[in-house]
Amino acid sequence: MNFQITLPVLLLAITTAVNSTLTDITGKTGYIPGHDCLRSYDGMMESVDDLVQAFPSLVTKTKIGESWLKNNEGRHDGVHEIPDGGYDIFALNITASDSERLSSDKKGKMLLTSGVHAREYAPPELLMRFIELLVKGYGHDADVTTTLQHSEVHAILYVNPDGRFMAEKYPELYWRKNLHPYDCEGEVGYEEGAINGTYGVDINRNMDFMFANEGGSSEDPCKGSFHGPSPESEPESQALMNYARALFPEEQRKSDAENQLNEPLGEDISDMFIDIHSHGGYVYYPWGYEDLKSPDDDALQALGRKINFFNGYRLWAGGQPDFLYPASGDISDYMYGSLGVSALGFEIGSAFYQSCDEFERLVAPVNLPALLFAAKNVNKPFSTIKGPDIFDLRIKHVEGGDIRVTAHASDSKMVNKIAEDDRDFEEHTTGLQSITELRLFIDIHPDDIKEEDDNVVVSYTMKLGRVLDDYTETYDLVLDASTLTPGRHTFHLQAIDSELYKGPVSSIYVDITETEASDIVRRDVTELVDITEAAMSRGRLRGSQ
Repeated sequence: MNFQITLPVLLLAITTAVNSTLTDITGKTGYIPGHDCLRSYDGMMESVDDLVQAFPSLVTKTKIGESWLKNNEGRHDGVHEIPDGGYDIFALNITASDSERLSSDKKGKMLLTSGVHAREYAPPELLMRFIELLVKGYGHDADVTTTLQHSEVHAILYVNPDGRFMAEKYPELYWRKNLHPYDCEGEVGYEEGAINGTYGVDINRNMDFMFANEGGSSEDPCKGSFHGPSPESEPESQALMNYARALFPEEQRKSDAENQLNEPLGEDISDMFIDIHSHGGYVYYPWGYEDLKSPDDDALQALGRKINFFNGYRLWAGGQPDFLYPASGDISDYMYGSLGVSALGFEIGSAFYQSCDEFERLVAPVNLPALLFAAKNVNKPFSTIKGPDIFDLRIKHVEGGDIRVTAHASDSKMVNKIAEDDRDFEEHTTGLQSITELRLFIDIHPDDIKEEDDNVVVSYTMKLGRVLDDYTETYDLVLDASTLTPGRHTFHLQAIDSELYKGPVSSIYVDITETEASDIVRRDVTELVDITEAAMSRGRLRGSQ
């Protein structure tokens, strides 16, 4: 029997399992009116609490701050109700608490945020589905399991819960900002074609990096991009930044960030930040405050291009043809420029109030694999992102009790897909190397190997099969199944290119019976492969742009 694994196939399969299985836990209640695929704030918090209760060894919930209205008087206009008393702001940590890497400082950190701009309905739903994918996949999917054993995935679903209340209750206002009524006395409302016509501070212009830089935000308190009276003036900004500063390593920070703009972070940094917004179909990364490339553009652009491989989104970044406008004091620039971590953002979908038809067909299916791919690079994001990627991993049971492992490895396929699709892009330098080795490790992740393990590690260099192009090759290895003990084994594969960059690890489960090599067991949803391949043939798993 021959069973082939491709990332989009696997992710749709596990997502389908998540959607069906978690219904028993969370129920289908608490959705935004007219959007029965997008949970409301209350419905989402119910789902979060149920998830924490059902999976205490994987998910923890922590209060990290409070919204503006929690401790301040709001503005009452006699027409619109506001959430007097405000909200607490929470973060989730999804990780394997029983993994060998029990110490937090031995795990890479990924922080994802959504709900910064209140009227963007879809981002919290996408982020929650990613959380559910990780939770449901743990122990069933080797890639997910390995990711949670080696990293922590932190998520803040609603950075701006006060604003979310307004956006859900009064959709006609298209509420964007928080509810700090700073010096904006105009009538509450939304001006068609304008960024926004209501009061409040834009949390994504309130960070202490290039704050109020010319052209990247507004001084007008009634405008949608109002940056606030001072950096991190808002409690929502403080909650996010205090959490990030406690999470990410202090030694990677820049002491005088705005005077160190041209100093690269280097390839040894750890950790990643992703901010999810809508809409337009963009991947953005530093710099955002001005149309300039960052000193780590090779790595950040490689990351953006590889995300494009999954969702087809255009690159909104300094030096790119789709740089739309500057955004100063924004979160991703701060995370990279000040805290010294890899940072990027998604602009998903085609509308603030995303239709469910498009969300289910064109948003979730392409962005969930992109997020999982990003998570696999968290430990050394500026190094592994430059390395080769693994595709078409196959396990085949052959006569005589042997197991045949085949896979493609490519330095170019993901990072240069955008150059094939768009004449504005050339091939990226990180994708122009040949593959020198594809190595298989059995039951030990290559990052976990210590010097004293050298004599006991079971690993194989896979045999080169054929060269598909200058940067893509097929590899093959036949194993005697009798050399493996009965039970489940984890195969980890990692490719290395001619500049010695090691790519992200791809993992797969193999079950061995008492008498022979069994078929591969992965996610227990193999019956969905035919359905998924049919969906792929209809183009449903490519980007909407």
